[in-house]
Amino acid sequence: MVPDHYTYILGIPINLLSVLWATMSAVLITTYAVNHLVNAGGFVGSMSKYLTDYGKASTTVRSLDVPKSYFTHYYILASIWNAVCFITISRICFGLMTNNWIASLFSMHSTANASGDKLSLLLCMLMLTVHSMKRLYECLFISVFSNKTKMGIIQYMWGNTYYILLAPTMISECLPLHKLPFGSFQVRHFMGIVVFLIASFYHHQSHIILADLRKKGSIKKDAHGIPQGGLFNLVSCPHYFAEVLVYISIIIILGAQCQTWFLVLLYNIFAHANMAMGAHTWYRNTFKNYPPNRKAFIPFVL
Repeated sequence: MVPDHYTYILGIPINLLSVLWATMSAVLITTYAVNHLVNAGGFVGSMSKYLTDYGKASTTVRSLDVPKSYFTHYYILASIWNAVCFITISRICFGLMTNNWIASLFSMHSTANASGDKLSLLLCMLMLTVHSMKRLYECLFISVFSNKTKMGIIQYMWGNTYYILLAPTMISECLPLHKLPFGSFQVRHFMGIVVFLIASFYHHQSHIILADLRKKGSIKKDAHGIPQGGLFNLVSCPHYFAEVLVYISIIIILGAQCQTWFLVLLYNIFAHANMAMGAHTWYRNTFKNYPPNRKAFIPFVL
């Protein structure tokens, strides 16, 4: 395959991955507007909810739903795949492997002058790998999934695809990798790591609080309660907020090295905003004593 130069539109390199993330972001922005701003009914409203509803907040009846516990499958796949990608990219960056099979499989372009540095890329790939392994640990040993909560088969299939695409997206604008300078540790690396650690702490804490409602409290496995403590005192879904912070920490380090990651971040913001608003509405409708000042997603904002 002969590499082509990127075509840039509004500063975003146009290849198959960037087009995909732009499309998925547009879908999520549209569903957020339909579900939570205009509250559209009819076919448009039903289709929007079909694509985004899942778990306890779902009001959509689907014939091919799967248990929410299948989330675990995402992170088994993501942990193995991201670890393989991290090891492969590391070997390429350090000159131990010349055949960039990940790049040749997922990227249709390479730039004449690869941008960025190897250190930033390796740090971000490590963070992505650690995050997926942390999520796998939480699914296996912390979370208590209700037998009643479901997600659609389309959501399940896309979720697995999503985690396969993250690593190729991250390297898609850095090819060929062997032409990148190694780089040096800078302030943005420190800031990104700090944000990642803070986000990971609150993300993990939130899952423990949710699980403890069923493990230590009086709430049965298939029932729900009002979570308290940590960032739950500010928002209904701090785990979604913390998840977005993880992607922000990566973009702090990557910057212009992978402009397509801004589209990945945009997708995540609206994907988690959709879920958070749905869960927040469900909490308020289900529990009459639900804290009135608690936001849905972003502390003090949304």
